[in-house]
Amino acid sequence: MNYKTALQSVEFFSFHGLYPEEKLIGGKFIVDIIVEQEVNDEASMKRLNEVVNYEQLFLIAKTEMDKPRDLMETVAKSILDKISSSIKKIKSVEVKITKHNPGGLFNSGLASITLRI
Repeated sequence: MNYKTALQSVEFFSFHGLYPEEKLIGGKFIVDIIVEQEVNDEASMKRLNEVVNYEQLFLIAKTEMDKPRDLMETVAKSILDKISSSIKKIKSVEVKITKHNPGGLFNSGLASITLRI
């Protein structure tokens, strides 16, 4: 049986970006994570140690979002790597990071990237 756990629209204030002002003043980021897992039986879904714990996903995302980096892709890849190395029986992981009011040529709207393994 396929089983999905998701974190949706989790907000972080971080200092990611290429431009000096982004590193200085920071900005709002939204993280979405979907983990798909193979669960062998219904009994497994009743034991937290056999399914994806969304609190663990949050702590992984928070740890990586707290480390300033130039690119959102680098952050997303670190989140993917940590999830895939710490959770068993994963079929796929998708991480989307959205940045509010990205710097550079424009200072409004949203910019996002999505990585999936």
